[in-house]
Amino acid sequence: MANAPISVPDVFKMFDTDGDGYIPANEIGTPVRALGHVITNSELAALLRSVQIDKRGKVDLKTFQRMVDSIQPADTNRQLKEAFDIIDREGSGNVSATELRHLLTSMGDKMTDDEFNVLLQELDIDRTGNITCSDFIYLMTR
Repeated sequence: MANAPISVPDVFKMFDTDGDGYIPANEIGTPVRALGHVITNSELAALLRSVQIDKRGKVDLKTFQRMVDSIQPADTNRQLKEAFDIIDREGSGNVSATELRHLLTSMGDKMTDDEFNVLLQELDIDRTGNITCSDFIYLMTR
């Protein structure tokens, strides 16, 4: 049986540590991200400016719900394209499988070499051992 997604009120309650019905605005990024939203600090600041924060600099549940509801779903493909462009320093449209293996097995949520090999088998790598951006997006979204 799959776990039900956590609700906005449940997350709010978890981060309302003193139980006063408010979360400090300067701490709102963590509960927003706990709900699975990928949001930059500048996007978060713009979001906070768009809602009514009380004079003490705190956000209540109703305001938090409005904030969360207004967040657009992440454009995963766009974000992966931007990540690929960072990896593809020369702008060639390709990265080496070796370089990608190093990045994915040594940074962030690290893959094992075996996990990377399984994913790599599904890709159409050119004879030079390079991976295209579309292959990278496929690899990261499967």
